[in-house]
Amino acid sequence: MKNTFVHSVGWSYRALTPLIFLADSEPAHDFMLTMSEVMGKIPGVPSLMRACLRVSHPSLRTAVAGIEFDNPIGLAAGFDHEAQMPRIVDGIGFGFQSVGTVTNGAYEGNPYPRIKRLVKSRTMLVYKGFKSTGMSAVLRRLKGQTWRVPIGISIGRTNPLPEYTYPVANNDVVEAFTKARDSGVPFSYFELNISCPNMLHEISYYEPEHLEPLLKAICNLELPKPLFIKMPIGLSDEATRALLDTIMRFPVAAVIFGNLQINRKDPAFIPEELATLEKFPGNWSGMPCQKRSDHLVKLAYNHAKGRLAIIGCGGIFSAEDAYRKIRNGASLVQLVSATVWEGPQVPAEICADLPALLERDGFKHVSEAVGVDAGKSL
Repeated sequence: MKNTFVHSVGWSYRALTPLIFLADSEPAHDFMLTMSEVMGKIPGVPSLMRACLRVSHPSLRTAVAGIEFDNPIGLAAGFDHEAQMPRIVDGIGFGFQSVGTVTNGAYEGNPYPRIKRLVKSRTMLVYKGFKSTGMSAVLRRLKGQTWRVPIGISIGRTNPLPEYTYPVANNDVVEAFTKARDSGVPFSYFELNISCPNMLHEISYYEPEHLEPLLKAICNLELPKPLFIKMPIGLSDEATRALLDTIMRFPVAAVIFGNLQINRKDPAFIPEELATLEKFPGNWSGMPCQKRSDHLVKLAYNHAKGRLAIIGCGGIFSAEDAYRKIRNGASLVQLVSATVWEGPQVPAEICADLPALLERDGFKHVSEAVGVDAGKSL
């Protein structure tokens, strides 16, 4: 009965998308986040949302890095950059959430426009560049909160920095981790985001010789919860393996593949639609991320050989998309763009449909499906 209701909400939302998409992307996004924060503070509303929309099933419960998840569907960093949704995120069906990305210092964001939709290509041009009110402000918002699902905090370097040197950048990131560690906010994991392609005056952690000192400094903090790393998808396979080799020398629990697509020649784009935004800077979420993310999930699963958990992110719009990432090697998955195209109830829809896919293939539990297709050719 609940599954039918959840899908009916989705059908209703999708019927309204021609009207919804008339609104500019960034104001619509900000309005939704503000409403989410308001609803989370109204007594009874989060419980009512859970009663109406949350779908649970024994086959979806899983554990990764010692953290218990009611389901493997997460909200990725980049959506709730100011941590306004944790009180209600479980009520729309998510099994976990990465808030942020949060930076140590504040940044008002890159020049407008920062979010633009390509409706037919099912993608958004994103150019926020770690827009953030800063770690201290976000921690004040979260102080005293408790949540029904695991909430992690995604952390990146401040954009811009007073000086563009690696010691300055590393110290900036370490200070942000230190504030989060010492805040008393009950995060379930910490996430280092090295993958944003929209930064000014780039300091890159895509090279092992630059990533290694940062990881050493973060690990010296003796974080009380597991460390995940958000990875880029624009690197070559060889460069990705080199980064993974560096990461595996440290007590990192999981890697997330990945972040925005930088390749404007990806076949997921409709060329005529892409041409309308050709002059704008930024990179792409949603469908153009899908194939490369699928590939890198499989690559990382095979290369890590169980040393790291893999979290798949990019181009997940349905249970079938999530299931494919799981079969390729993802123990958990995250999404963002699907909440825009399919509706905020989409994690509940995925959780409603995923058990049937597992049963079809003879799996009693989602963990049994992880990596079953990883041995197939990349």
